[in-house]
Amino acid sequence: MKTRFIFFDLGNVLLRFSIQRLASQGAELTGCTEDEVLHAVFSNGMERKLECGEISEQEFYESFCNTIGKRPEPQQLADALNDIFEVVEAMQPFLAKLYAIDFPRGILSNTGPGHWNHCIKKYPFLLQYFPTNHVLSFRAGVMKPDWRIYETAFETARRNIPDIKPKEILFIDDLESNVAGAKAFGFDSFQFISEQQLGEELIVRGDW
Repeated sequence: MKTRFIFFDLGNVLLRFSIQRLASQGAELTGCTEDEVLHAVFSNGMERKLECGEISEQEFYESFCNTIGKRPEPQQLADALNDIFEVVEAMQPFLAKLYAIDFPRGILSNTGPGHWNHCIKKYPFLLQYFPTNHVLSFRAGVMKPDWRIYETAFETARRNIPDIKPKEILFIDDLESNVAGAKAFGFDSFQFISEQQLGEELIVRGDW
């Protein structure tokens, strides 16, 4: 069945990110080791809570500071933890083509408010190519591969195309578990691996 709506993941599909860069920048700012920075961000579950919208950025900041025993300036810490992205150039021609023909599209991503706000400020093409239809975990209150975020995505697509069916929605993600969750919900989905594979998958699905 022909694709009528496409959702893209943000991290490692539209923008590549580096946890190593997060660790090194956080360590340089705080004087902690990279392992201590990663522990403060991930090991206590606060990053996941932030991405699920369960805590605020201020609460995340307080937890980070309590864990490392230091209080870096909040904006400097935000910059160190958020400035970890770069453009996936392989996606740009396809995004430009979808934008030119105004093909229905959106972003479906596990992300927190800090990462999202940083990315849309640093990379204006995101809001140019995706002015609406942002299904973000911190707003939805749930993360992929939970079926509820795909349900939110489906309702988002249906606001654009009232008679759309789940199998007419294509979702592109870099993680196999998220692709499996999308398929279980009923979406068409594939794992983004390379530029060549992306082109081959899109050729199968229609004339763009």
